[in-house]
Amino acid sequence: MANILLAWELGGGYGHLAPLRILARQLRAAGHQCVFAVRHLESAGQILEPGLGPVLQAPVRLGNGRNPVQLQLSFASLLHNIGFDDPVGLAARIAAWRELMRASRIERVVADHSPTALIAARSLGLPVNAIGGGFWYPPRTQPFPSFQPWADVPRQQLLANEALVLAALNQALARLGIAPYERLQQIFDGCRCALLTYPELDHYETPRDDPYFGQLDMAYGPAPRWPDGDGPRVIAYLRAHSHLEPLLKALAAAPARVLLRIDELEPERLRPWLRPGFEIASGAVNLRLAAQECDVFVNYGALGTVSEMLLAGKPGVLWPDTVERWLVARRAGQLGAVLSAPHSGAFDAAAAIRQVLEDSSLRQNAERFAARYRSHDRAAVPEAVVRQLLAY
Repeated sequence: MANILLAWELGGGYGHLAPLRILARQLRAAGHQCVFAVRHLESAGQILEPGLGPVLQAPVRLGNGRNPVQLQLSFASLLHNIGFDDPVGLAARIAAWRELMRASRIERVVADHSPTALIAARSLGLPVNAIGGGFWYPPRTQPFPSFQPWADVPRQQLLANEALVLAALNQALARLGIAPYERLQQIFDGCRCALLTYPELDHYETPRDDPYFGQLDMAYGPAPRWPDGDGPRVIAYLRAHSHLEPLLKALAAAPARVLLRIDELEPERLRPWLRPGFEIASGAVNLRLAAQECDVFVNYGALGTVSEMLLAGKPGVLWPDTVERWLVARRAGQLGAVLSAPHSGAFDAAAAIRQVLEDSSLRQNAERFAARYRSHDRAAVPEAVVRQLLAY
């Protein structure tokens, strides 16, 4: 039986830890030992049960790179912004990952959004697997696909960005006595990737060979408690970002019962927007049950939330706040199942919510997506993914 590292380096908490937790349960049941290296120990303390294995702090950069770019054009820009512009710091993190793997006697690595861990594992000759949404495992084309498919980004600009990041990476590798990379895409060489998403919702519109397993069933928490009344049900799963106030105003004006779930703000700060039929969930809401029971959803473009809602055949309104979520909104919009804010200019969120409540074509398109995957057994996904992980 193998000693397996489950690594999480980048991104938010639940959407990365929950898949690792589910796969760790499957691996443990098969007799393997698991070690976690996680970005946020506090999140891991809430999500990972103690019996799954030791939990260590992952070697991560605190804050962005020295000169973060505001307009990310491709995965190369993402790497630049998370510290691949600093060869000294990057070398230190690669070395720390290597030592963590050696000290823990790791025989195999399962990575969720962990490019530095992939580099370290590859340098040690360890078998590597990757899991997660499409965004953090781009197609291995050179250059990486643009994050701006709606814009005409010159190929030469993408190649130039990659060359700068590759130069910094190779300086870091030289400090450690590791052979240089010829292409930035080599970060993923030898890495088997299990995409926990659907082709229609893959962030990239470039064909790829990696298998799609679909979304894991990560729902937790109690069933939603909807406000009293007879109107349609709207689940609003939001976060504190620059578009929050106009979204709250739109929800307050919506002819519907609204249940709001938001983590970052105290309920008192939201009370000015509340009305009869518009309430705040006091804790976690089982998203799968909410998707089954609601009529419409409002969200910021999180892949897991959008997938869950579309799998239940529910249309929605999206106002993204990051490039990753803009890409999710674009793909869901191509299905004709959501209305999304434009990349620039004004957005009438109240009108969009009214339209998605009234326009049957949006619901029909969402239901078509749901029908396509109705026979997909999500309970079987963990076993299928682990089978691939251990196939070589």
